[in-house]
Amino acid sequence: MEPLQIIGIKGLDEMEIEAVNRVSNRYYGKIQRQIKKINSLAVHIKSYEKEGSQKKYSIHVKLIAPARIFVSTKAFDWDLERTLHKSFRDIIRQLKHSLHTDDQHKKGR
Repeated sequence: MEPLQIIGIKGLDEMEIEAVNRVSNRYYGKIQRQIKKINSLAVHIKSYEKEGSQKKYSIHVKLIAPARIFVSTKAFDWDLERTLHKSFRDIIRQLKHSLHTDDQHKKGR
């Protein structure tokens, strides 16, 4: 099983596919630095074509780690890259919260 899966990419054009791959690979590296073992990272892209030529995107990211499963389902927008960033930032925020890796409370005070 591949560690990075992108689901729903068939409904996108070439520029959108390139943007999804670029952003997903960048955030995969960031997530991998936080937790060393990633079982799988699935990016599910849904595009809704409303009236007109513009698409609306909904992106769900699911990270399966050995200890926990992290899911982001809050990201939807008209801009694909912005939606990807929102979804991945939510996963990283959840990771920091569960692993307590932020520097909010310094030890040794």
